[in-house]
Amino acid sequence: MKKLNILLITLLVGLSISCKAQQAQANIQTEIIATWIAEDDLNVKLVFNNNNQCLSYYNNTLIDTYSYAISHECGSESDFNSWFLRLTDSEDLSIRCYDLFGANLDNNNTLSMKDMLTGKIFIYNKQ
Repeated sequence: MKKLNILLITLLVGLSISCKAQQAQANIQTEIIATWIAEDDLNVKLVFNNNNQCLSYYNNTLIDTYSYAISHECGSESDFNSWFLRLTDSEDLSIRCYDLFGANLDNNNTLSMKDMLTGKIFIYNKQ
């Protein structure tokens, strides 16, 4: 039992160290500029453009327009090893924060992020 506990502690420490060693994707600001289709609902589309604008479509109908910013902090979250996406609704100025996991990282044509409020993970494929 003692050996099992030592093994578990060693694994947990190793995992936590490896998670902290990750570096933020250097080119995420340019790689996010594209059209992205939700993996779980092909009717959902996000279009990020050069003007820091994100257009949200459902079934090819414009639903919302956001201004967006990518930085190492959003709301109360701050981490220089991560990127955060801040979407500001152009109508009511509400803000939503997402933890960006990657945008076309290693040319995988995938955008992945986690909603900081709900914890839900979103995966999009580049169109």
